[in-house]
Amino acid sequence: MLCKLCQQEKKLCQSHIIPESAYCPLYDNRHRLFEVTNTQEGLSPLQKGLRERLLCKECEQHLNKYDSYFADMWYQKGVVPTEVNKEIIAIDGLDYHHFKLFHISVLWRAGIASRDEFREVALAHHERSIRDLILADDPGEGSQYAIFAYVLTSPKDNKVLQGLVTQPFATELNGVKGVHFIFGGCVWHYVLASSINLKEYWFIFQPNSPLYLLPVPIDRYKPVMDLMKKRLDSGW
Repeated sequence: MLCKLCQQEKKLCQSHIIPESAYCPLYDNRHRLFEVTNTQEGLSPLQKGLRERLLCKECEQHLNKYDSYFADMWYQKGVVPTEVNKEIIAIDGLDYHHFKLFHISVLWRAGIASRDEFREVALAHHERSIRDLILADDPGEGSQYAIFAYVLTSPKDNKVLQGLVTQPFATELNGVKGVHFIFGGCVWHYVLASSINLKEYWFIFQPNSPLYLLPVPIDRYKPVMDLMKKRLDSGW
């Protein structure tokens, strides 16, 4: 089969779209998690996060170094506080190269996946550009396929909500298309543009700059509340 990254005919792996480390806080004592979508379908037990045959072994290993870096920084070293009492959190010391490539690789994997959970991730003509960056091990400039994030907190005690992963959905930033992913206690906004004016968006992640996280109580984040309401209305 054709590897989606190197475009060569090879045996493909069952590739995670959102890396497995993001699902770890969700597993029960039988190493299962339950998939909740914005449809009226029942809950499906999963032994692992959502996967699809996308990459050959070599390309899987190529992306694994980005996934491993994020897992180490985010979950092992715990750069995000467990509780937020500031208007803005600034996380220093992140490696721009690995961190940015991790996120654009997640965006790309979701965009080329055929699973219904990722149907709102439409890369269109950006797919080739993002794929070329990943193949070249090049994170691009801060303005290129820019990323920023909100940290989701509990309205009761301001604790960061690490145990939440949702299907991504399309959004916009001042008319520029983008995608929201939720994992790792954050809403990650990926801008679908080859360039954006950084003077207008100081919170965009850039080289030699902190990652700024803007705290948002979950009850003020409408997409998640709408999803929860649908589940409750369906009797879940």
